[in-house]
Amino acid sequence: MSLVRDAHASEKSLRVLTVVNMYPTTETPTYGGFVATQMEAIARLGPKIEVEFVDGRRHGWKYGEGLLRVSRLARTGRFDVIHAHHGLCGFLCSFQPRPLVVSYWGDDLLGTPSASGGITLKSRVIVLMSRFAALRADAINCESEEMRSRLPRSVNRSIAYVIPNGVDTTRFFPKPREGARRRLGLSGSERLVLFPNTPTEPRKRLDLAEAAIDLLRRDGVDARLWIVQGVPPTDMPDYFRAADCLLLTSDWEGSPNVVKEAICCDLPVVSVDAGDVRWLLGLSEGSRLVEREPAAIAQGLRSVLDGPGHANGQRARETLAIEPIASRLIALYGAAIASRTKRAHLSRQSAT
Repeated sequence: MSLVRDAHASEKSLRVLTVVNMYPTTETPTYGGFVATQMEAIARLGPKIEVEFVDGRRHGWKYGEGLLRVSRLARTGRFDVIHAHHGLCGFLCSFQPRPLVVSYWGDDLLGTPSASGGITLKSRVIVLMSRFAALRADAINCESEEMRSRLPRSVNRSIAYVIPNGVDTTRFFPKPREGARRRLGLSGSERLVLFPNTPTEPRKRLDLAEAAIDLLRRDGVDARLWIVQGVPPTDMPDYFRAADCLLLTSDWEGSPNVVKEAICCDLPVVSVDAGDVRWLLGLSEGSRLVEREPAAIAQGLRSVLDGPGHANGQRARETLAIEPIASRLIALYGAAIASRTKRAHLSRQSAT
């Protein structure tokens, strides 16, 4: 499904209210950095972006406050379109009059796995709210086809697109491993398997990663699981360049940014089949898709570690570059405005 951008002049005058529940702050500069990067890229192409950050991490009632603020802002007439990131924000943006774009991230449609094998009660509520937002949206963006398939059946699929988050390829690109290790104070000979996730987050499955590394070491491969978290986005490229490969063992993902950034740095990836990883790995050479069990992961790691030591990410850099993806999102705004205008016209016709 393709989108055609509106004329350049209309992009220059487009006014967008972006509503997010993840965004960098002074205290947490890495929180939602991918959203900030994407919106900055859109702004560089002309639209005027205003961000409304609904920080519900500590207090759920912040979403109630956010609903009132968004409703008030939308009624000022200052914005042409509202862009809600995450289904929860989509829900609170569903009660205002402007054209609405909802971008889904993963757990908002797929749910958060529970220990019993289903999804948690909290995530069931979030999924219901997110699905309601899809019914009110004028255009929808999903990070993967799997997520798009979870939209309510009554949602017109012609308004639902799959546009992944872009990568700033002026920052994430290959450089020699030796220089990166020197800058980070790392040994030049150590074999490092990068795990750039919050280790306490259950769905990231640190247990699987550790079990695979244990098997690898028992088999005589001296490798270390390198757990990295909380690194500022400006510093992260050197971590990808310094590693021998990246490991992803998650129970589920939407469209994992760490995989995109890794392959754009020519770092091989060993990953289970989660989100759109299968498609992402097809954009580079030298990575491995493996079954979600320790022996298969260990075998994949050994294959990559014994290989050439780098992936060819040129196709990924071309496909995932942030500016073309920002352009597609601007076109999505135009599609949402056109859809809302058409619906209003049909409503007026049926009333007469």
